[in-house]
Amino acid sequence: MISLKKISVALISSLILISCSNDEINDTNTSINELPKDVLKKLEDLQLSPKNFELKEFVYPDGNIEEIIITSGDMAMKKNRFLNIPAGTEGISKQYRTQFIVDINIHEEVNINAYIGDTIFIDGLPRIAGLTEGAQQGIKDAVENWNSVFGSKLKLRVDFDSSLVFDEDFYEIAIANDLSLPGFGGFADFPDENGNPGAFVAIGSDANNFAAQFPDAIEHLVTHELGHTIGFRHTDWNTRQTCVDFGLEPEPSEEPNPPALIFGTLPSIPGVIEQSNSIMNACFGVRAVTGELNVFDKNGLRSLYPGFSFY
Repeated sequence: MISLKKISVALISSLILISCSNDEINDTNTSINELPKDVLKKLEDLQLSPKNFELKEFVYPDGNIEEIIITSGDMAMKKNRFLNIPAGTEGISKQYRTQFIVDINIHEEVNINAYIGDTIFIDGLPRIAGLTEGAQQGIKDAVENWNSVFGSKLKLRVDFDSSLVFDEDFYEIAIANDLSLPGFGGFADFPDENGNPGAFVAIGSDANNFAAQFPDAIEHLVTHELGHTIGFRHTDWNTRQTCVDFGLEPEPSEEPNPPALIFGTLPSIPGVIEQSNSIMNACFGVRAVTGELNVFDKNGLRSLYPGFSFY
């Protein structure tokens, strides 16, 4: 069985989402828990407002549970990593890319395990379901999106597995349908300080159930989430303008930890330059996407993982 792997995640939610869709708006903070004292103390040290943070649980397919801190509705981190952030580093540069990226000298190929088995119950409640055929196709298309970028050395591969046993010595990323996630959304882990890709991608219930009805949207969602696992943050990090455009958020806002632009990508300058079609925008409309990377998404991948690949 999988050991208790730690995760830091970027949350994408509901049916017009923090990287998701455009039919129904759900409040992703309806089950906010009281923040524990150690988290509140760290927020105070980092001069961050507690109102933008919540404590949640993530359940792995084998039943292991991890506490995570979710910030601003869609960016997250495992609790113990969050508590170890040194005071004074709240302005650390980590975007359009994450602070850490995949070490391709260690991971020549990133192996993904996608769960297609029976529903898993936790405390008598259904929490993890197998991925539908539509979701499986979306995962295949998403993997191909990243693999087909000419000039990038990074390569992904995916297996579809019904087993509850996760071979962490072989697989770097697990993908599953988390039934506790409403809407056409999901969340994903970021690469860690040891050069490993993000450990997990969770797909929301509607994304799994209606994947076949919205093939471009599920492709977009999974491509976006896998983008987080290999080192991408949100393109519109400094305004979250796409969330405003889709009516999810009332006004532009800036995500925590001002990021650094990846060389070769287009900067987001409010009122001047915006990438309306980037796969890594914070929100998207289910009926308004193609599921494909734009030229600057591709440039970003080449910049992070330079090399030449022929697939």
